[in-house]
Amino acid sequence: MGFPGEKGDEYPKGKGKGEGKKGEKGEKGDRKGEKGEKGERKGDRKGEKGERKGDGKGEKGKGKRGEVKLISKGIRGKVISFITGKPSGFIQRPDGEKDVYFDLADVVDDEIVEKEDIVEFDIVEGTDKKLYAAKIRKLPKDTDLKEEGQSLKSTSAQVASKKGSLTGGGMTSGPKKLGSLTGGGLSLRPGGLTLSPGGGLGARPAAGPAKPKEEPKEDPPADADDTDKCLWGRIVSVRGTFGFLQQLGNAGDRADIFFRAPDVTGMNSLEPGTEGIEITLPHVRNSNGFKRFFLNVDDEVSFFMSKDPSGKPCASQVFKEKKGAWRSSSGRSRQSANKADAKPETLKDQMKRLTAMDVDEVLQNAMLFKEVLDSPDFDATQLYKIVSMLASKELAEDTRSDRLYRLFLESSAMQASLRTTIIKQGAGKHHGNFLEDCLSVIMEIVVRSPASQELRGQLPLMELVDAWENSVRGGSSVAKKGLPEDVINNLKFLAKTFPEEVNVDRVLKTKAPKRFRTAAEDCTEIMEADYYQDMPILPTSAEMIGQCAFEVQENMRTYEKCEDYIQTHFMLLREDYIEPLRAGIKLFMQGRHSPKDLHVYTGVKVVGVLSTWEGLVYRIELRKQEIRKVSWEKSKQLMYGSLLCFSDDDFKSLIWATVWRRDEKLIANQAQLDIRLPFEPWDDRLSPGKTFCCIENVTIYFEAYRHVLIAMQNMRPADVPFQNTLLPPQPDPVPPGFVKEESDMFKFHNIFENMEKANSTVNVPKSFKILQQWPETLKQGLDFDPSQLDALEHALTHQMALIQGPPGTGKTFVGLKIVQALLDNTREIRHSPVLVVCCTNHALDQFLEGIFKISESIVRIGSRSKSELMMKQNLKELLLESKPSREYFLARKSLMDRRDHLRDELTKALAIVDNHTVPVAFVKDVLSEKMYEEFYQGFLDWLGDDIGDFPEDPWVVDDDVFNKVMKAWLDTGDPSKFAPVIKKTEGGLPSFEKFNMVDEESDDDWELLAKDDGAEEEAAETMHDRKLEVEDPDEKKKSQRDFFQELHNPWLPYMEEYVETLSPEMRTFQWTAVENLWLMPKDKRRETYRQWLIEAHDEARALLPELSRLLDRNAMHRAALERDRKLEVLRRMQVVGMTTTAVSKYQTLLKELRPEIVMVEEAAEVLEAHILTALHPKTQHVVLIGDHQQLRPSTAVYRLSKNFHLDVSLFERLIHNGAEHVTLLQQRRMHPKVSRLIKPLYPLLRDHHSTSEYPEIKGVNARCFFMQHYHLEDDEGESHSKQNTFEANFVSALCAHLVKSGYEESQVTVLSPYLGQVRLLKQKIRRDATTQAVNIQAVDNFQGEESDIIVISLVRSNRARQMGFLAVDNRINVALTRARHGMFIVGNSDMLQTHTLWKQIIEELNTDQSIGDTMPLIDPENDGVFEVKSADEISVLLGDKLHETGGEGMITYDEYKKSQQAKKRKGGGKGKAREGAVADRWSELGKDSQKGGGKGKGKSKNLDSEDLRDGVFPRNERKVQPADKVESRPPPSKMEADGHECELVAGKAEQDDDMGKKGAKKKPKQQKQKQVLLVRG
Repeated sequence: MGFPGEKGDEYPKGKGKGEGKKGEKGEKGDRKGEKGEKGERKGDRKGEKGERKGDGKGEKGKGKRGEVKLISKGIRGKVISFITGKPSGFIQRPDGEKDVYFDLADVVDDEIVEKEDIVEFDIVEGTDKKLYAAKIRKLPKDTDLKEEGQSLKSTSAQVASKKGSLTGGGMTSGPKKLGSLTGGGLSLRPGGLTLSPGGGLGARPAAGPAKPKEEPKEDPPADADDTDKCLWGRIVSVRGTFGFLQQLGNAGDRADIFFRAPDVTGMNSLEPGTEGIEITLPHVRNSNGFKRFFLNVDDEVSFFMSKDPSGKPCASQVFKEKKGAWRSSSGRSRQSANKADAKPETLKDQMKRLTAMDVDEVLQNAMLFKEVLDSPDFDATQLYKIVSMLASKELAEDTRSDRLYRLFLESSAMQASLRTTIIKQGAGKHHGNFLEDCLSVIMEIVVRSPASQELRGQLPLMELVDAWENSVRGGSSVAKKGLPEDVINNLKFLAKTFPEEVNVDRVLKTKAPKRFRTAAEDCTEIMEADYYQDMPILPTSAEMIGQCAFEVQENMRTYEKCEDYIQTHFMLLREDYIEPLRAGIKLFMQGRHSPKDLHVYTGVKVVGVLSTWEGLVYRIELRKQEIRKVSWEKSKQLMYGSLLCFSDDDFKSLIWATVWRRDEKLIANQAQLDIRLPFEPWDDRLSPGKTFCCIENVTIYFEAYRHVLIAMQNMRPADVPFQNTLLPPQPDPVPPGFVKEESDMFKFHNIFENMEKANSTVNVPKSFKILQQWPETLKQGLDFDPSQLDALEHALTHQMALIQGPPGTGKTFVGLKIVQALLDNTREIRHSPVLVVCCTNHALDQFLEGIFKISESIVRIGSRSKSELMMKQNLKELLLESKPSREYFLARKSLMDRRDHLRDELTKALAIVDNHTVPVAFVKDVLSEKMYEEFYQGFLDWLGDDIGDFPEDPWVVDDDVFNKVMKAWLDTGDPSKFAPVIKKTEGGLPSFEKFNMVDEESDDDWELLAKDDGAEEEAAETMHDRKLEVEDPDEKKKSQRDFFQELHNPWLPYMEEYVETLSPEMRTFQWTAVENLWLMPKDKRRETYRQWLIEAHDEARALLPELSRLLDRNAMHRAALERDRKLEVLRRMQVVGMTTTAVSKYQTLLKELRPEIVMVEEAAEVLEAHILTALHPKTQHVVLIGDHQQLRPSTAVYRLSKNFHLDVSLFERLIHNGAEHVTLLQQRRMHPKVSRLIKPLYPLLRDHHSTSEYPEIKGVNARCFFMQHYHLEDDEGESHSKQNTFEANFVSALCAHLVKSGYEESQVTVLSPYLGQVRLLKQKIRRDATTQAVNIQAVDNFQGEESDIIVISLVRSNRARQMGFLAVDNRINVALTRARHGMFIVGNSDMLQTHTLWKQIIEELNTDQSIGDTMPLIDPENDGVFEVKSADEISVLLGDKLHETGGEGMITYDEYKKSQQAKKRKGGGKGKAREGAVADRWSELGKDSQKGGGKGKGKSKNLDSEDLRDGVFPRNERKVQPADKVESRPPPSKMEADGHECELVAGKAEQDDDMGKKGAKKKPKQQKQKQVLLVRG
């Protein structure tokens, strides 16, 4: 089997047998292309087009020369023969080399050339590596051939061309990826001479197998030593684009050595000399920083020996040295060029070189392509890139590419890897464009094959079709909007060609799953999103009122365009805060909202305007009765940054604002607070006189979203660094930008200090090149865990480093070592401090305290630190210690003066608007001088003899006097009553009592979010910062505090609105037509007054937006001035520490700081958008440390996590995308009895020997125990969260027992995945004085923390078998990995049996009887084991009735079983437990204990009598049932659900849980039973 054109003739232009005129047409195309320098590429394209047409007429001819490479220029020779019947022949060269083939089409100006003619020509090399004559010019017959007619010496710059070839315009050099001639040279490669990494000219592998019949005579090869060594030489002559040199030293008597201009780099010289070559390097500067220099005769150079394409010796990598450098031996070091030291080229290097080539270079390097395919290390990573290369449109359209497709088809890589990779891609997530590329490549192979049927069985067609079917069914990105037309056509073609293997109907008939286009529930319309830079950040009216939603795309594993990458994350983050608002307003309008999620305030009024250093702020007033019971010292209600929605027209239009300041005294006494518009400084709709309804959705915190959304909207695709890592699949590892091969020597003296093994016999190196293989002696001589050392190496040698740290493996320790290495070795090359980001303030304090031991040059941004050491390093504190410059004070004073002037103007305008009388200044302006004087004279005439103190001069009248004039003219005692105030209702909104807009009971203990998302932190921090930014006391008094203008009166309508309310008669009335205003009727006078009043108001109101904008602009300049002060301090530091909340808040500061190195701890918990906005185009190194198998980032909308993968962090996405990462493998936290439970998640995790040396557990006869029960969780009630009273009582009593057994309260931590249970646990545990200080936390808030003893309350126990949070592996992982010494779990194990991970955990616990329905506690008095199953039994052991419950929240197993059987018999009726059974049991227990005369004595029905001694067991001799017997007693198999739980949740930590009820009838609230929990059917 072969491909068309595979066997070519020995002549280059496709002129095989049967060649016709169409082939000649291609030749003319070549000829056109060769005219002039600029026509080369154009001509090539025309020529190739003609050559392809010519191919159709030839039988075997290859049909193309393609693009050529200039070898020699201006050679003279004699035409010696013509080929019979063809317009071509041969030219004899005067140097004795092989005769050169030529074509008459290459004769310039179509001159007639005959045999024996003397010609001048250029020698070019075709793609088949043969030499041809081009640009043939006929010379006179008497021309002397002995004078080798080279071109004249050139002093014009030799500019680099795209192909690096010699053209009519001279030697050129292009971009490095295209083989630029920038200082490299020729290097030996398999298959011939090729471009070295530095550039230079070299031979390419032959594109076809045909060889000329006459082999050229080869000169003796250069000495082996010469090709290895850096030699010295002196330039002896130059000839335009090339020259000759002589070797200096011992071998100085050798013949002249040829070299080329593009192989020259070196020292600068601007002296052209008499004979010189001007070298121009457009993209690379030489050692002295200049782009071009001259190479002259007698210049000294260093070089390496090589060979030209004909095999003759030549010089390569020529470097111009300083004069005398040879004798002083001060020239360049060329050690890397020695073969002894040179590394062999790896597959990775070959792939990198191949993918950097353009199409023409790939075609010329077919041998390299074959070497890659035949490499034994070839795997899927290379396959993706090879398939992508072959699928490119440029390669497919090039007729020379047949050989590459044939090589791919015949390669072992295709046979071994392609089928497997297609199956893998079809079975899993659709991987980028791999399937599309595979289909395109297979199509090309089939189309190019002369006998496609011979390919049957060689191509993985069935697997490809199956993969496409699975791709459509799985809803892959390519199939979301239907299969592309080219994919369908290709599949149909293959089905027609291979009907037995391809069934295209299966693909076309497969239905894709329902596509999620938005996170909104029941939206009325899905709108197409605009480009992210044009999208509004605030919700639109259509989204809120019309319940519409913009379409969003899912967070993909790969992205083709950076614009799509930014757009996706911008829209997802925007939708995450908008959907709760949309859902909340919808529920409010329907009267179904929850006061827990939505706070509604009616009767809200604007009462004033403030001018602050942050811009213009409004003051609003709430109804006091709505907020009278709120404890503002504790409440998160209306806290800084909360987003408020205002409306005065039944939500037909919306005004968005954020809380700017909530002064506790002001809001408590006057029900007032300050708000600010997020983006525009002024909104005319927000005016006094209107009554608004205000909605606050407390499930989201807008301020955290706003900063990130603004940063993303301002981000351009070019601003995103590391795009080759962030966007494509299987990204190639790249070292940090500041680490080069010549500067990769790092010092590790401080890092390895005190880390050497005491008995080590090896010498540990303290400095070495980090880009080379690290010394093996490091692992032998250092007390480093090998995986930690691998992590250190990975972090220092990868631009985007990913380090996965399972629980307890020392992520912080590794992070500190990485920071120390970076500080020690990048101090001189960095221009900015290292940015360290942590999720929480506690984690940041801990990490920065560790860095402080390394370097005290650190600064912490954010005021919420609890570390005294870090408080001193706070940016605010350091600013106080830094004295500002004189320029700073001058600039600040200038801004203050401008601000005060604008405030004065604002005061005047607001006074006019707020006053319902006409100012005299306005009347003076609106009336003519004569008319005004006559009007005032009329007033004096009206006074008559009672003129009194009134001035006679009308131009000195002030507002007080003029007000009396108006009273007389209007015949009224109060002119303001004629102000045309529009009476407007409250928009038909119901009263707040109707909708229960305020809780009757103060909910001080209410917690919104289980996970600290930074809302409260940022609010408190901002208010704290404002207190720190009080201006100096020596400023003007009004500058010391915010300017406040109180507003009392409603604002008047605009003139257009007012005219609409007038009668037809008054609309036509014109007061300007009246000569004497005093002669007008009273009604006309008053109408004239109203019009004056409205005109005055209109003029003043028109000034307010501009004044607001100027004040806002002035505030921005002040903020920039303060930012410069902060940057001055930050740039002096080595490390800057921030929380993720601070990163979002200080976006502008970060962009100006331009951090080059960014380290993120717990990176798997951070949304990708937050990390993306922390990066900068100047960022060169990012280290992400985290664990994607623990908690994911929290989102407000669960559907965005479930359907759009918003909760997939950058850390997790890159790992799943195939990016290189290192996993730490040795944990030093948990006892092996605890760590064994997470081995299903981390099978390679090892325990450090120190974890086995922990002390024995006090008070419990087990180190790790699962106390199982069947008591149901409580009714949900009004709370969104879950709680279980039985577990709360049991855990409370257990904590008291642990403390009594000898543990400090600080050693015990109680965890629960539900906030409702956390609140209940706090209530139960803190009632006991001995357990007041026990730490009680939600699981999500305890990641990264640890405790000696962990007690976990799982909560979930229901008939519907709904697991909620317990079904999330990440949360299970966090909960089970916090304990050091011991861990005790309380929960319904039967609920967990269907979950894969829980089932494995329970099976592991059963191996040593660490699970049961009674828990083995140890009596601290007699050291015996006491089996308990409830809090009441523990209370007997404690001898304290505080923990007696009387059966609260309990149900016995027998009662549970009977209720289920009764339910079956009665068809689901209510079952009720016997009320007296539990109480009787407790009374019997009490009697037994009294008879025994001591505490802690009880009976267990599972024990033999001979093992009992007063009901107490010897320690560690507990008898339990075998595992199979324990498992044989499950609760009834059939359980019924009493409702469906929705996905939309109130809090971020509750996002994965099934909360709320949909479609279930509301049941009456049942009274809590004192002893027995009712079992409902």
